[in-house]
Amino acid sequence: MLTDLTVDETGVVFTAAAEDRLRAVDVLLDGRRIWSFRIADAAAAAEDDPTRFRMPWPAVLLPYLDGWSTVGLRPVDGRDGLQVATARFGTGGHPVRFEDAHGLGLMVNKWGTIGHALADYPAGIEQRLLDRVDRVREVIAAAVDVDVYVTGGTLLGPYRDGHVMPNDDDADLAYLSGRRHPADVAREGFVLGRAVAAAGITVLRLSAGHLQLHFEHEGRPDGYVDIFTGWIDDAGWWYQLFPIRAQVRREQLVPPATLDVEGHPEPMCREPELMLEELYGPGWRSPDPAFSFDVPRTTSDRFYGWMSDQHMDREPWEDHYRYDVLGGRVELGTEPTAYAQELAGRLAPGTTIVELGAGRGHDALWLAQQGHRVQALDYVRWPMLRAAEAAAQRGLDATFRTVNLYDPRRVLALGAELAARDEPTVVYARDLLATLWDVGRPGLHRLLSMLLRRGGEAHLDVPRSSLRPDPSRGGLLHRAVDVDVLAAEMAGYGLVVRDTVDVVEEVAWPGGRQQPGATDPTAGSETGGASSRLEKTRMVVAWRRRR
Repeated sequence: MLTDLTVDETGVVFTAAAEDRLRAVDVLLDGRRIWSFRIADAAAAAEDDPTRFRMPWPAVLLPYLDGWSTVGLRPVDGRDGLQVATARFGTGGHPVRFEDAHGLGLMVNKWGTIGHALADYPAGIEQRLLDRVDRVREVIAAAVDVDVYVTGGTLLGPYRDGHVMPNDDDADLAYLSGRRHPADVAREGFVLGRAVAAAGITVLRLSAGHLQLHFEHEGRPDGYVDIFTGWIDDAGWWYQLFPIRAQVRREQLVPPATLDVEGHPEPMCREPELMLEELYGPGWRSPDPAFSFDVPRTTSDRFYGWMSDQHMDREPWEDHYRYDVLGGRVELGTEPTAYAQELAGRLAPGTTIVELGAGRGHDALWLAQQGHRVQALDYVRWPMLRAAEAAAQRGLDATFRTVNLYDPRRVLALGAELAARDEPTVVYARDLLATLWDVGRPGLHRLLSMLLRRGGEAHLDVPRSSLRPDPSRGGLLHRAVDVDVLAAEMAGYGLVVRDTVDVVEEVAWPGGRQQPGATDPTAGSETGGASSRLEKTRMVVAWRRRR
């Protein structure tokens, strides 16, 4: 039995018996579930009491903990009652608001990022989402010859309990391709993705084998549908993104059977228990909202090599850039960085500027206000939308769009589009190289090579020391890259580092902010992290015709 709950700004502390270590617990904020964890993942809270445990708050939740609220712990299996404690965080004189800009409640999902649970959407979300699933299946059937069925939580809840799980955050579809080679499967997946986009559905490609479809209802986000590809190779291995690699026979999966999902007859694979055990392990019959995937390296490496990953760090960055995190944001475009101001002093009036990694768009909007023509790009979605709205309201010559440097097809399409303007272009990319994983740098170099062939130059910076070289324990990537290494890489794309200058900047970085309630002089800054003085090298890069 869980007892003696106390709550502070660092986490929750409670007492649990040794035999309870494997149990899962829901965390409630003012009666609403916001997170789940397994007691075994909690740390010892007292050296002299082996039954006392502490579970820290997830890092993504910390910025919201300002105000007062009632916090509860409720065992998922329902065998014990609810433990509650009141808590005050920071200096806020209001209940803690863990919700998005539309007032929809948020939760910490199984990936450790922020999302929405179906239970927190307006009434009718299950039927709306299932209607969309049916529409998506129609689009797929018209585009490619594959067998489609529900998977993940959309299979688990209805098959196990007869209902959609209220703690789920989406609907899941998978399909079994008739192709046997990963390259052919990927090509088919691109055909499928184009068909869904042509049907007017908002498509976010996470990899060559994973699409995420987003929807709205009454002007607000309203759930999404994942589509995962699958195939069986010549050796009988079944691959389904992202966690399944198993030896099966095709007739164990198709033709699909039928499952009733809240009144919707949906297809499921021929042997659903086979799929559920491959997805969730032998314990799939017991509800476990604290479940997390443990994908073998031999499986994940294959999927990464074949299908890539075009979603790297996108969700953590979007969590950071949510407009409802850390109040007191300055008006967009009113506080340009020193780098943007220095760049503006070098440019002729009306210069065409492409900003890569524009974040919230502060610098892009300010540069447009100085009379320049600006196109700002980033792969975070919500900030680009907000900045575009600000530019339109002010009548600025600035456009904002999402582009993913981890997607080679998008890089080539963007490069061709911008190069077709046939005019000199200035590229500006502050803090981009520090945040880009190695696999993304070739895309950046290729894009610069295409943009700079009509003249112009690129202005980039790179830190000389790393603030967060390993973000696996929270926070976002920030690491130094040697300028000589960059110059050697760029040379292969016809680029030359024409000039460098060393500067010292005051830098704040996500993941370094202090605990809630502590003095944080950067709480309203662009990055919202703890401040550091950091040496950087600024580079001017140009294209040079090969001889």
